[in-house]
Amino acid sequence: MLKSLRNKALLLSISSLPAPPASDPKTHQKVLLQVHDFEIALQAMDLLLDDRNQEGTELLKSKHKEHSQNCDDPGAIFPLAMGVMQFIEATLGFETEVMSRAHKTLSDAEEASLSHSKHNQKKNISTSHIYPPGTEFQVTYAELTLLNALIMLLQENNGMVEQAKALMKLRRAYQILDSTYRKIKELEPLFNKNLAKFRKQALNSSVSSVDLPGFELPTSASSTSLPEEISLMKNLEQVYQMRKRRIEGISASQAGSQVNFFRDDLSSYNANARLVSSLNPASNISRTATNPSANASFANEKTIIQNTPPELKSSEPEADEDFSDANDSFESAENEKTDFHKTSGIDEASIKINISRAGTPLKEGYSESIVSSETSTSHSVAADSHLHVSTIDEFIHSGVQLCFGILQVVLSLIPPTIGRVLSIVGFKGNRMVGLKMLWRTSITARNIHGDLALLCLLVFYDGPMQFIDTGFQLPGHDDASVSSILDISDRSTISEAQLEIVVKNPSLYTPQLLRKARMLFPHNALWLLQEGRMLAAQGQMEEAVKSMQSFTDDPSTEIRMEQVESLLTFDRAMFYAFIHDYDNAARDFCRLLEISSWSPAVYLFMAGSCYLEKWRMIKSDVIQYASEDEKHTQLEFYAEKADHYLKLAPTYVAGHGDNAPKKGGIGGSNKQMPFDKFVLRKTKQIETRQQTTKLLYIECVGTSLIHELVYFWNGYNRMPTKDVELSNRMLKFSAGPHAKFEETMDEAMTRIFFQSVCLGKLGNVQAGIDLLETEVMSKYITQDVPGTPLKFTKMTYSPYLYPTALYERAIFAWKQDYQTNSAHAIQESLSWLKKAETVSDIGDYELSNRTSMRIKAASERLEQVGELL
Repeated sequence: MLKSLRNKALLLSISSLPAPPASDPKTHQKVLLQVHDFEIALQAMDLLLDDRNQEGTELLKSKHKEHSQNCDDPGAIFPLAMGVMQFIEATLGFETEVMSRAHKTLSDAEEASLSHSKHNQKKNISTSHIYPPGTEFQVTYAELTLLNALIMLLQENNGMVEQAKALMKLRRAYQILDSTYRKIKELEPLFNKNLAKFRKQALNSSVSSVDLPGFELPTSASSTSLPEEISLMKNLEQVYQMRKRRIEGISASQAGSQVNFFRDDLSSYNANARLVSSLNPASNISRTATNPSANASFANEKTIIQNTPPELKSSEPEADEDFSDANDSFESAENEKTDFHKTSGIDEASIKINISRAGTPLKEGYSESIVSSETSTSHSVAADSHLHVSTIDEFIHSGVQLCFGILQVVLSLIPPTIGRVLSIVGFKGNRMVGLKMLWRTSITARNIHGDLALLCLLVFYDGPMQFIDTGFQLPGHDDASVSSILDISDRSTISEAQLEIVVKNPSLYTPQLLRKARMLFPHNALWLLQEGRMLAAQGQMEEAVKSMQSFTDDPSTEIRMEQVESLLTFDRAMFYAFIHDYDNAARDFCRLLEISSWSPAVYLFMAGSCYLEKWRMIKSDVIQYASEDEKHTQLEFYAEKADHYLKLAPTYVAGHGDNAPKKGGIGGSNKQMPFDKFVLRKTKQIETRQQTTKLLYIECVGTSLIHELVYFWNGYNRMPTKDVELSNRMLKFSAGPHAKFEETMDEAMTRIFFQSVCLGKLGNVQAGIDLLETEVMSKYITQDVPGTPLKFTKMTYSPYLYPTALYERAIFAWKQDYQTNSAHAIQESLSWLKKAETVSDIGDYELSNRTSMRIKAASERLEQVGELL
């Protein structure tokens, strides 16, 4: 009972008024040390985002070691930074070993955050002017709990017990974040009042007391004679300069080693004299005149710690008690729809810039739509607002927004089957709320939280998975109809009304933020990958692959993070397949065998499928040669390549065949992935046919394998028109004069399904509908009577056709009527999607999660479109 009361008191402290900050100089030094440590951690995470992970890790380890030797607090920000960095690495590559390491680091960091929060409460160490002691580490705890839960959910080899633990972690993070966010909104007026105060305070001085609650700046030079005060002023200046370098992007954009980057400049000037003179308005010393390094030894750090009275030191480790169940102290979040209007700060007026984009392809439009924000006025206003928000308050606000935004979006994306499980623990996500929070964070925060929010948005809108369906656009509401856009490239605040504008046409705004990220982190291929995905999402495939290929072809390019290289290589391989450049696609798939352990079987199968399609293009004279001898030589070459890789692929599937011990699945686990099952099913069909027909192995393949795979990576929505036309032509190969066997009904349905999709992309809507209804849906739907359950025959060859055909029929319904009768188009499309959802719910089948996400994304998008009417 006592433990429960203590836990409840810990949680309730976040809702209480801030305790008066201690005025003892030694306590002030402790506060500034924590602020300094936060800045070190933020800079280390910036190094990761610039593909300088080793430098960031070394910086964290050295500073954490130094902190442990000299301080009596847990230094929880260092484990947090390490955990966040490992989380990013883990979720980029999904290797089991990396994910396990991240899980352990995050778990240890959770305990450190709990300890540090209680330490600050016990010692009354207040690092914020508006929040109670320990709030910052309750936020780090919530952030770590969320990231750890996501790691646990993403690990393929986790059992039901681990999955349940992950869901409970999500619930705990949700409730802590909800409580903190309420407090942020409650104290927003006080925050704004303080912001105005510190802006004014810094007008005639190189420092302000924004990072040191309870400390008043001396009013004259004569009052700074005390050594303790001089030391505080010096440390305030250093923290200010560290934050300034981070906000301006000097930390990550400066080339060179960590030593050059975090150099010790304190010896190059008389800090005491400069700080004293800066207090005199007549001196008018610029705040940017000197730039003390972030890595300089914090002034008087060891002296202060060594002279700390015994009563201020902990005599014994504090108990690592967990937070109590939030139901004891928070309002229930069940079925709650909170209206998150805006974050702390002062709203700025909308800045609208007219841009002519009519008929402009994205490569040019990309640069034109990124509104220039390099005027000194706009940059000064944004930078000034950031500079006069304390490091800790900035961390609290951006951290809560990022984590709450991720939670809302993730919970809204999960498949219906898991969604029903989550309803048991009492919460569900609100996608629009989450997206707005991510947008706000990515626009206004210049730290790891803002950059992670941007990555989430880029993956959401332009990633390989279809989380949002942009195919449903009302006339007059698409990107082409927008004549002006907001400048969001350099802002410290954004209003709710402005967020509404951004969310309606996200592709007009992500380029602005992405360009800024590429300028801040020029060495990281991750940002170039996102640019390639953005170009591909707009159908600019040639530009996407050219940009990605030229980056890696440059001899000066060095990609240090293998996970990033793997992602870039895989996406580029798929993009090459979208435009029928199968040699380069196969080369990249083979390269993945050397740098990624995700699924060797899938990489091999995709490489073989590319070589097979190149063989078919030569066979059908799509690719022509000067002589028959040359054509014959090329046919033999690609036939041998396709045969080799297609036969080799299934031997790398976990638990399959004579080579069952070979590693397969995600990161070498023994669990087969959905695409592993796809490989096995296709292989079994080819082998069975070869045994009965005595044909060549590659001659026993039916519907084009690569075109089937392309569909699941959203390729048909990204192909330029000429490539859709070529795909439609090549799909006919398995039913044309070059085919060596008669198609089965299932194979014909699969081929015709993709042909109907191609017709829809080419604008032949009615022809696509006719093919889909007469040759696909009518073959397995035996009864479709309004008000009665859908009846269908069971398929074994391509079970994913159950829901995907109905999903594509919904797309056709929209294309057929949206220009003349939008309301009817919405109703009709939703009707087909409802049937698709019903069919997809009959049980597990290959690629079910991927298909369910598409159906859910389309349904939610149509509901949004309906609201516009």
